[in-house]
Amino acid sequence: MKIYLVIIKFFFIGALFIVSNHVLYLSNPVDFLTFKQLYFNWLENIFDSGSEITAYVVNSNWLP
Repeated sequence: MKIYLVIIKFFFIGALFIVSNHVLYLSNPVDFLTFKQLYFNWLENIFDSGSEITAYVVNSNWLP
């Protein structure tokens, strides 16, 4: 249960950083669309980096 809360907090804090860094007003439809685009690009980058790290770890030589 704790891991779910950590993941939710991570995504929520990421959204807050995007809103604050780009000075977006989510009540404005144009800013909301910009936020959605930035947020999904951020998520895509996280998953791409995670898969790249996973592939590197899997392909590493684990024998001494």
